Amino acid sequence: MDKTNSLIKMLIAFFIYFLYSMYSLTLGKALGINNELVIMFVSDLIFLVLIVFVYKDNLKKDAMMIKKDYKISKIIKTVVIWVIALFVLNIVMGAITDIVAPGLAIDNNTEALWGMSKIYTIFKTLIFGVVAEEILFRESLRDVVTNNILFVITSAIIYTAMHFIFSGLPENNTIIYMLIYFIPAIVSSLAYIKNKSNIIILMLIKVTYNLIPLTILFLGL
Repeated sequence: MDKTNSLIKMLIAFFIYFLYSMYSLTLGKALGINNELVIMFVSDLIFLVLIVFVYKDNLKKDAMMIKKDYKISKIIKTVVIWVIALFVLNIVMGAITDIVAPGLAIDNNTEALWGMSKIYTIFKTLIFGVVAEEILFRESLRDVVTNNILFVITSAIIYTAMHFIFSGLPENNTIIYMLIYFIPAIVSSLAYIKNKSNIIILMLIKVTYNLIPLTILFLGL
């Protein structure tokens, strides 16, 4: 695909994501919809359908690659290895955070959403966060940035920056907060390029990994 077209697609996707994330609640209420969960769910669903449609050719290509190059045993092995890597990284990051900034309170978006709506949490964690956000932060960028090192760094920076654009930077321990998002984003991007930039493989890794906190919440642990 022509790099200019890829760049335009990526910029439009990010613009729409930013726009609806910032203003969907305002627009929904202006239309007389007062239920914030309904507004968020509908907005997320519209963006999910849109970005899947725009990048449907990429998804078809990756699906064909899996069918050709991956046996089920290889897929399972790949997913397990990277899920363990992310899980261990999460534990290490938590331990370092406790040492460097003891008592630091980290926002738990999954837990907060779970308290609002279990159905929306499942959708946001296992579908939207896995499909829409991985296409946005990995696949769309990869069509533009082909250098592996530059891609890994850029995608992690953009992912981290977008989080703080919506949530705001904390007054204290800013660097620690940023690393908590930046380093796992680096690992996710590495998992992506190490598997031939196959976004479906990365989606399988992320959905499996995201099942861990959801299972913990479901069991009340």
